[in-house]
Amino acid sequence: MTGAQEKTEPKKDDKVIKEGMMEPEDIGWRVRDFRPYVQAIRDLEKLNKEYSDNLLKLAIDEYSTGIDILEDMENEVLKSMTANKSKKFLNERFYWQEIDRKNQEVRQVWMKKQEAKMKAVTYLTKAINYLDQIQNIEVKQEPKFINFQTKLFQVYVSTQYDLQNFKPCIPILERYVTLSDKSKKDMWAYKYMSSCYGYMEKVLAKYRHANEDVINDFRNKKNSSMLTAVEIKYGIESPQYKHLQEIVEMDEKRAERINDYK
Repeated sequence: MTGAQEKTEPKKDDKVIKEGMMEPEDIGWRVRDFRPYVQAIRDLEKLNKEYSDNLLKLAIDEYSTGIDILEDMENEVLKSMTANKSKKFLNERFYWQEIDRKNQEVRQVWMKKQEAKMKAVTYLTKAINYLDQIQNIEVKQEPKFINFQTKLFQVYVSTQYDLQNFKPCIPILERYVTLSDKSKKDMWAYKYMSSCYGYMEKVLAKYRHANEDVINDFRNKKNSSMLTAVEIKYGIESPQYKHLQEIVEMDEKRAERINDYK
């Protein structure tokens, strides 16, 4: 056999594709468009690292869009406020005209913030939904995943809270404090928690047929969150903590007295 023949003759073990055609022994299952009918098999595919990585990328994209909306709004509000300060309002003859103008400026800023935050929440919610679909353990244990989840939960809660959507903040906050040792000691998480629990307690207390156990549960969680926030910031032996502890005890005794008359 010549040297030229050795170069041109393919090896038997090689996968040979010529002009887009496969060798006969390679033609078999055509699985490119296969979609499992059985749910259990479909779910197994979701455990793949590649599948989870793609979901994480989608979550980051949605998060980035939401953050861009919020940052654009903040820049626009800052420009608007700066422009208003530099303007001369020579047509204002009376003090009430100045008051009306400033109130209108405040309303315009509030509307811009609300509109942007409502849009941002849509993207942040999508990001959380993508994140919740990730099942690969390796991906979920990566620092990149944990750090991103922490930031996503923070901005989601603070934005929803600003919109006074307190109820959806609660499950995210409860998940947030379990993410890491750092998040477990995050004072702001417990501040937000106490307000959200307090809101739910107050709303349910207005309804005659509300479950008293549920109301008490929210009250206890509210008080516990307040104490934890103060403990993290000032310490358990601080006068601030002891003062709040007295307020909590009074709140619980008042609730017991009210329940006695029901």
